[in-house]
Amino acid sequence: MMLRTLALMIAPLLLAAPPAAAQDQVNLTVDWVLNGTHAGYFLAQERGYYKDAGIDVTISRGFGSGDTIKRVATGSAKFGVADMGALIAALANNDMPVRAVAMIYDRASLGIIYLKESGIKEPKDLMGRTLARSASGASVNMLPGFLKANNVDRAKIREIVVDGATYLPLLMSRQADAVTEQAINIGKFAREAQKHGKEAMAMRFSDYGLESYGNALMVRTDTLKDSPDLIKRFTAASLRGIAAALESPDEAIKALRKNNPEIGVDGAMDELVALKEIQSTDDIKAHGLGYINRARMEATRGTVTDALPLKKVVPLEEIYAEGFIPSPPVHFKR
Repeated sequence: MMLRTLALMIAPLLLAAPPAAAQDQVNLTVDWVLNGTHAGYFLAQERGYYKDAGIDVTISRGFGSGDTIKRVATGSAKFGVADMGALIAALANNDMPVRAVAMIYDRASLGIIYLKESGIKEPKDLMGRTLARSASGASVNMLPGFLKANNVDRAKIREIVVDGATYLPLLMSRQADAVTEQAINIGKFAREAQKHGKEAMAMRFSDYGLESYGNALMVRTDTLKDSPDLIKRFTAASLRGIAAALESPDEAIKALRKNNPEIGVDGAMDELVALKEIQSTDDIKAHGLGYINRARMEATRGTVTDALPLKKVVPLEEIYAEGFIPSPPVHFKR
């Protein structure tokens, strides 16, 4: 009788208990084919950083920075990781409703990857060669500026438009002499080339007159107004994941490959190590991951504006938004 009475007393309380807080459902589209540079987002998932921040994240591969920016602009992606040069060009020519909120690559890694056996040694050697490129993307967007800065006649380059996933076989089979690719991804090319008795090389645009910021985390402008707290929580969890990945690369690559087993361990590790090098700057050491230096952003705008045929000079306030970097800042042990 006492147990029945107790049960009757508890039942209403259970029915009245508030439900667990719902997680914000968001999707993140990265810049390119999933690789070691993206391991931090998967580690943030694995360690529960996003869950602790009240967020359920779906991570998708990208098809170039230009396409990722369009996805964010149309709302098909709540968050995107894309190149700053591509964003500045999109803002100047198409007035995209997108802003950067945190830097992911503190230095640009845009470039071209080629085989040493092709005889390519400098930008002018691209003339008369076959260059494989994607339909859009940061390296593609900045290619005209790179060629202009180095007096290369683009008309003398045979360009083929392909999916980035085919870059490696095209290069190894010599159907392409070079590919537009982030130099940070040289690892997988170098390893595959070695298997064929060849040597893969990278030519960074920043080494040939186009120094600028690299990838950044981006959102739609209406998200800035409507969901600033969501942006702060997502940014903090993502930067924590990146820091953890740089400190625990083996664990990070394992998290990356958990749902993406096709990604090679060695190549992914090379890419993650290269990301650590890009993040080892004075700005990051002083201010933490994600920091945006106004003077450097202004210099990046100048580089892009000088290199490309843009319709206007974009005000800095329309390029990035402040106030979303976590405090205290996120650092990683070197």
